[in-house]
Amino acid sequence: MSRRISLRRKDPQTLTLSGLDAFFADLLREIPMAGTPGALSEDRLFPSPTEGRDREADADWREYVRPELEEQFSESRSRIAADLELMRDTGRKGFELDIPEANRWEWIHGLNQARLALATVHGLGEEELEELIPLQPAAAMAAFQIQFYALLQEWLLTEFQEDAD
Repeated sequence: MSRRISLRRKDPQTLTLSGLDAFFADLLREIPMAGTPGALSEDRLFPSPTEGRDREADADWREYVRPELEEQFSESRSRIAADLELMRDTGRKGFELDIPEANRWEWIHGLNQARLALATVHGLGEEELEELIPLQPAAAMAAFQIQFYALLQEWLLTEFQEDAD
């Protein structure tokens, strides 16, 4: 049975993502881990502001800015993980997830973190994500995952813009 994935407003404080099959529910559950900085993705998530041209500015950034950025990234992943714990299996209608309006920006940031980390770890650039399908299964799966996360980001941002109008 095919389902239609949708994001709708449940009430003023809640968005509901519904119509998810087990595969898409699992992709959602991977967001916190996919966005966790690792050896391969750390430089992409926390790039040096001067790329080594100004050692003093880079050192200041590492000391004063990066810790706060790391904390914000961690908080986004934690909030997403907590929201995911409440995902429901609605039987024939698939899985359903409520996203509190208060957590919307954590979701947008967390999805972006996951996309950046996945692209870096799998060596995916714009060409692979927009035109070519990678031949390696893990890279092809990561490209799909990145596109799915991008769609969710777009929905969350579009819904937000509609609310602002």
